[in-house]
Amino acid sequence: MMPAFAAVLVLAAALALAGCTGSPPQSDGGKVKVVASFYPLYDFAENVGGDRVVVTTLIPTGVEPHEFEPTASDIRELSGADVFLYNGANMEPWADRVIESVGKDDLVVSDTSRGIALRESDEDGHHGEEAETEGGHSHEGGFDPHIWLSPALAKVQVNNIRDALIKADPEGKAEYEKNAAEYNARLDALDSKIMAAMANCTKKDILVTHATLGYFCERYGCLQIAISGVDPEAEPSPADLASIIDQARERNVSAVFFESMIDPRSAQTISSEINGSVLAFNSVHGLTPEESAAGEDYISLMEGNLANIKIGLGCG
Repeated sequence: MMPAFAAVLVLAAALALAGCTGSPPQSDGGKVKVVASFYPLYDFAENVGGDRVVVTTLIPTGVEPHEFEPTASDIRELSGADVFLYNGANMEPWADRVIESVGKDDLVVSDTSRGIALRESDEDGHHGEEAETEGGHSHEGGFDPHIWLSPALAKVQVNNIRDALIKADPEGKAEYEKNAAEYNARLDALDSKIMAAMANCTKKDILVTHATLGYFCERYGCLQIAISGVDPEAEPSPADLASIIDQARERNVSAVFFESMIDPRSAQTISSEINGSVLAFNSVHGLTPEESAAGEDYISLMEGNLANIKIGLGCG
């Protein structure tokens, strides 16, 4: 969460900008200007909006979204937008403050988690089996924001984005509906592919660096064992690591999945203790320059995740 002093500075800068810029233009070269909080929503909006939109993100590539704090320039960018898309489920705890600071009545705002039954987070979620038994509930009552990692729930986000674009640009309604339907068909195909693969796995336990896979496992019947909770900065204690290693041995876990933006040392420690392999899992927070140059996107990255999951879980 943003420190109070930093929040005051950002709010003050935002109010000053709002007072001096006046009413920003409603489009960019005749296109609807969309600002997404981070990459998955950017990709969804590009696919739904097509040629009628220009999309940017607030959270830069390589920045862990949980750690992001908006700046005055971010407020300025949002003040010139027609649509603001954010994930919700407390992924962007700064969103309400920023929207209020912009103070733009005609800004269409979409919390793309709307309509999704949110999982309560397990910030102490190092103990996968216990978290499953207790429903993954956090003592603080927070929510797991990683909804985009379930393609079935990504469809809900796509539909919320479609509706926001239609509200901002009613003349594009038919195109947005067509594009959303086509992209959702691709998500359906991805969902079916994952479902079929996960039905033929010899193992069900996914040991991952932080608790990103709650919705994924809820959909596909796996059990997440997380080294740290929903907040990747919550470092596991030595006792937590010992408990995870014991669980991994008891459950015959043979692979540890690490995320590119998370310190891999805990994953490497556990892997060496269980004589297992270390495999990549891309949480699709953003594209690296190499991924962008290779033409990767949400669907291709999720297909890459599936390929590694099949290796780690022994799927046919």
